[in-house]
Amino acid sequence: MWYPYWYRMPYMGYGMPYPSPFYPPTPEDELRMLEEYKRELERELEYLKEELEGVKARIEELRKAAGKK
Repeated sequence: MWYPYWYRMPYMGYGMPYPSPFYPPTPEDELRMLEEYKRELERELEYLKEELEGVKARIEELRKAAGKK
C-alpha cells in the first residue's frame, strides 16, 4: 500500500521475533501454587463426596419403589 511521505507506516508486528524465554517459578511461587491447587482439590473432593451420598440415597429410593432390597 502506498503512503504519503509524511505519513508514518503502521506497525506491522515484526518487533520481537521470538517470545521471551520461559523462566521456571521460584520455590516460593511453586509452593504457593501447589497450596492453592491442594485447596482446590480438597473442595472438589468434598463436592464429590456429597454427590456420591446423593446418588446412593437415590438408588435406595428407587430400589424401595421397585420392591427390591
